[in-house]
Amino acid sequence: MNGKKKTMRAVIEIIIAVLVIIAVYFIIRGMDRHDVCIRQAAIENETQRVWKEFQEKPVSIKLHKKTWKFAHPVQTYLFIGTDKSGNEDAEGEEYHGSMADALMLVVVDKEEKTYGILQLNRDTITEVPMLLQDGSANASAQMQLCTAHWYGKDKAASCDNTVETVSKMLGGLPIDGYYALKMDAMPLLNHEVGGVTVTLEDDMTKLDPAMKKGATLTLTDRQAELLMQSRYAMDDDRNTQRMRRQQIFLNAFMKKIKKQNAGDVNATVKLYDRLRPYATTDIKMNDLTALLKDMQGYTDKGIITIDGTSKIGEKLHDGKKHWEFYMDEDSLETSMKQLYPLVQEKGK
Repeated sequence: MNGKKKTMRAVIEIIIAVLVIIAVYFIIRGMDRHDVCIRQAAIENETQRVWKEFQEKPVSIKLHKKTWKFAHPVQTYLFIGTDKSGNEDAEGEEYHGSMADALMLVVVDKEEKTYGILQLNRDTITEVPMLLQDGSANASAQMQLCTAHWYGKDKAASCDNTVETVSKMLGGLPIDGYYALKMDAMPLLNHEVGGVTVTLEDDMTKLDPAMKKGATLTLTDRQAELLMQSRYAMDDDRNTQRMRRQQIFLNAFMKKIKKQNAGDVNATVKLYDRLRPYATTDIKMNDLTALLKDMQGYTDKGIITIDGTSKIGEKLHDGKKHWEFYMDEDSLETSMKQLYPLVQEKGK
């Protein structure tokens, strides 16, 4: 009899244990759902806030003597790749920003679930504010876009001046943030994804015997640097040609980083941390990683460039001749309409 009681008690204890486990499971599941609801509510609240702000302050830009408004909110971030020409480790009057070798606007449309990149030519002639060390601008001049990053009292001021210059160049386009990265970090980008694979469209054997035109290579870190930065050692040293090579690298890099993000939700955070010593930004890490995660499921519109004319000129007034790029206004309008939900204002 005692044996039966012990058996019965053991069965009851097992049943109770199972019920407790089931209860805990549903409690945790409920908490997870609660967290998801909180996150979803936060996203919805942010969307409502953005829409309210958008409706209270309608956004419009001027392109080709026409005024355009936005059909819905769009996020725009300026990514800047800087060269080694400046003295960015200095302070005060000794500080000089480096030239902006690469400039790309990342445009994210959460309404249409799309994103794309507008690649800007660093040699584009536009109005550049010439900042003094106190941050004021007592003059401006028609110069290459890349020089905007030269001016400023520190790296943040140089980036702000570049953002302002790009904004004005594109008709008053609102820009939500910037991320500047030293071009020295390009080999690191390649390294972090295990090397990108590209097919070369130019002969670069003067720089590396393996970099033959038409060759398909998984780039070493040094080769990645050569592909992204080389210009004057090339037969055609126009920046438009280097921009094309940068596109080849970035398209291959994006494929790899997307694959990494799909397998490791922390891949973006790890890359952000690796790049921190090389970067200057006003974008918070949480915002950047959230943005990149959102883009995982969005349609990629690709990298878009603005057509124009390149010629040798003396706009810098430094006694030397440099390449100058003049945007085609029709191409500018077409490119912007590919990335932004633009609607022309009646009568404007």
